[in-house]
Amino acid sequence: MKGEVLKGLVECLGRENVTADAGRLKGYFERLPASTDLALATPSDLDGLSEAVAFAYENDTPIYSHKRGKMPEEVASSGGVLFDLSGMRKIIRIDQPNLLAFIEYGVTFERMKEELDRMGLRMLMPAAATSSSVVRSYVDRDIILANGATRPYQFTIFHAVLADGRVWMSGNDQFTPDGHSEFREDFGPMYSNFFHASEDIFGIPYAVKAWVYKRWEERRVRAYSFSSAAEAIRTAYLVSRHDQVFECVAADARYLSVLLSRTPEEAESMAEKLAPWTLVMGFDNHPKLVEIWDRQTASLAAENGGKPADDGLAARMLERFELPWYMEEREYYRGGVTAIDHYSFMGKAPSFLEAAREAMSGYETGQVVIPMYYGAACYCETDIYHPADDAEVEDKWVSAYSRLLDMGAHLNRPSGKVAEMVWKRMDGENIRMIKELKKVLDPKGLLNPGQLMEGV
Repeated sequence: MKGEVLKGLVECLGRENVTADAGRLKGYFERLPASTDLALATPSDLDGLSEAVAFAYENDTPIYSHKRGKMPEEVASSGGVLFDLSGMRKIIRIDQPNLLAFIEYGVTFERMKEELDRMGLRMLMPAAATSSSVVRSYVDRDIILANGATRPYQFTIFHAVLADGRVWMSGNDQFTPDGHSEFREDFGPMYSNFFHASEDIFGIPYAVKAWVYKRWEERRVRAYSFSSAAEAIRTAYLVSRHDQVFECVAADARYLSVLLSRTPEEAESMAEKLAPWTLVMGFDNHPKLVEIWDRQTASLAAENGGKPADDGLAARMLERFELPWYMEEREYYRGGVTAIDHYSFMGKAPSFLEAAREAMSGYETGQVVIPMYYGAACYCETDIYHPADDAEVEDKWVSAYSRLLDMGAHLNRPSGKVAEMVWKRMDGENIRMIKELKKVLDPKGLLNPGQLMEGV
């Protein structure tokens, strides 16, 4: 990196927030090259972030944002700047009457839970998170545990820094920096969908106004055992369509045992005791209404072959519903975990799950289904448990996705070789639109180059 660029970044952010030290960079990469050419910038406020991005752009310096996990190795030798926004940690405002929380990128689910618990509020938790940042998880469209009974997106407005350092605000915040009607259901004028799961190629999100929810008087969780995926998923579909549940998760024994345990031995023991599939439902409302829903869902479960599961399982799931579910937490079981995740109609979910399991034959797998928008569709996930150094799992993982795409699966945020398969299947006009918008917002092509697709 040019000395004048590093010096300029220091002037924007302060010496303590800029470094090119390989020791500091190491944690962002699986394997750091022997020679690096990258600066790490850790802004703590919007002014510093905007000024530093603008400076880098003016000096034709590649700009990368750390999103989750490890960065591609080539970034370390790019001569660019890697921005880590985890230091932007302000909870700007919690609007209790309108059930909105205005928060910056570095605010975590755990911190929001602590703040909201004191107010009798809650935030919806992700089921397969790869980042503890609420902003990152929500902008990435991570599946939410209560997606079956809530909005498809968990924020109404968000703010981003564009490639040249300008600040962009969606919705009514375009009219005034802090909005005038931020809770409108129509979201106001915005183009936010372009930013969702875009790997920050259009702009770097730094804040959102996220929905929060009231905690009602009665909170209850029930679990029912099923002999097959089809029975459990059918019941999940019905209770979601009838709008009788808050959380709704159908999972096999292996998935639940790994989720709820801390050691491989504990997971093995639990899996032996669980039914092949379990449907777990959470209720949160007025006591009389919860009682009605409880009776109705119990009847639907019984009609579809379900039997009440052990009360201890429901109690443990109640605890887990209050916290984010991180993918990395499942690595303890075999050393590594790789997920095959996609969306489908609920009636097709059992065949998709079977196809994924067959494609990953030879590996232990755990599977889960979460309804979307009152059962209109569902999220399907197959976790592959494998040794951390398994060199063969990726090829089979790609092959599984190829089969699922041929069957009609929809993907949210594909990466690597799977992303390449998706782009090849997409209508050429959609690809052209992405590229044209990129040229408008980032004519130099310096913001997260190649992070979404090659050449963009």
